[in-house]
Amino acid sequence: MGTQGEASSAAVGTAPGLTVSPLPGLDGVRAAGEIGLATRGTWQRALEQAVRVDGDVHVDMSGVSFVDVDGARVLADTAGRLPEGRRLVLHRPPATLRRVLEMFWPDQPAIEVSKS
Repeated sequence: MGTQGEASSAAVGTAPGLTVSPLPGLDGVRAAGEIGLATRGTWQRALEQAVRVDGDVHVDMSGVSFVDVDGARVLADTAGRLPEGRRLVLHRPPATLRRVLEMFWPDQPAIEVSKS
């Protein structure tokens, strides 16, 4: 399977076009690729695993080039199930995701878009 198979062995989840792996140094995950119909299940499973920690969950999205509305819904639904006071902290999400979150989930207090 080549280098991609070797790299995915440490991944939380992989699907054609999306890799989600642990985020070194923080509780959370790093996503790379596209989040859409073909990768929704991987995205959802990775977020469900990531939120099993007790504190805030960090999601590095600097490697994500596209998130469809349903991928944003999965993110908002996951955040909505967090206990009060906990957050999903998004690092460098695509601009389109920020706009979709502002449009459809403007009052979701459990999602924070980090400036860094």
